[in-house]
Amino acid sequence: MVRRMNGETEFTFKQLRELALAHQVKDNKTVIGIWAKLNGYSKRRKQRDNKVFTVYIKMSNNKFNTTNNYGNKKINEEF
Repeated sequence: MVRRMNGETEFTFKQLRELALAHQVKDNKTVIGIWAKLNGYSKRRKQRDNKVFTVYIKMSNNKFNTTNNYGNKKINEEF
């Protein structure tokens, strides 16, 4: 697990697999990938030393927990 400065956390598939198995997910690459996507992980490819590998990125929760006040204006007050 690598924590980045912008609040993202990187996981390898091996680390993500351990997390998924702790949540009683089947030990299957497809099912683990679906579980990861449903739980807010995104898949990215990285290249280091001319080798391409996949990392899974988890954004920090404070970005997702913000509330926007776009729809809080009452419709009846406009008329």
